[in-house]
Amino acid sequence: MEIKKLKRNKNGSYTLFLENGEELTAYEEVILKYELLLSKKIDAQKRQAILHENAIWDTYYQGLKAIKVKPRTKKELGEDLKKKGYTEENVAFTLQKLEEQKYLDNQRYADSYVHNQILTTSWGPLKIRNALLQKGVEEQMIMDALQQYEQSTEQEKIKKKIAHMIKANHTKSTSFLKQKIKQACIHDGYHLELIQEEIEKASFEEDKTLKEKEYLKLKNRLSRKYQGEELERQIKMKLYQKGFTE
Repeated sequence: MEIKKLKRNKNGSYTLFLENGEELTAYEEVILKYELLLSKKIDAQKRQAILHENAIWDTYYQGLKAIKVKPRTKKELGEDLKKKGYTEENVAFTLQKLEEQKYLDNQRYADSYVHNQILTTSWGPLKIRNALLQKGVEEQMIMDALQQYEQSTEQEKIKKKIAHMIKANHTKSTSFLKQKIKQACIHDGYHLELIQEEIEKASFEEDKTLKEKEYLKLKNRLSRKYQGEELERQIKMKLYQKGFTE
């Protein structure tokens, strides 16, 4: 079958117009491999080979386009391509090719990810590590990337979180608040020993002062429903729930 005309497309592929009216799309790599600019003949066997090769390069260019839009790890890109219906074989080729060309680099991704998380979030190193593990980054690469997360930076972030939570607290006892701060900092991925150190350094409002304020607030609210001994019992119960003891 003769190729009557070739038209180059904007994305680097070509449209092949065949003598039977059929149109085939082939990427430049396929055009060069089968010398289609020189040879104007395609038999059935070559046509199938072109279709097969073109499917491979279609997967590759979709992958390249995806990581140009948004950086991805090798695992993330592979999952994205498979969800779009590309075959295991073609996805494997794409990942290997992009890795060889340095378009896909888990270490570079991890370095950039850690840097951005330090600058833009309150995440600690442990939360960042877990996020990168889920993205398929190797443990050693993560440890190398986390070298830029200095202990002084982690301590400063913990201090800010503690200060914010102390300032926002108007109803909880010191022991209750300390436990709440500890849980919040663990959730954000900070190291436990640093959390405990910074909590011990922090200044908390006296429980007596907080208790008196909370007592008056509760009395004002609960007196609409309770009186006398029952009112006092209800107030004590609420204070106990907030960590205040006798």
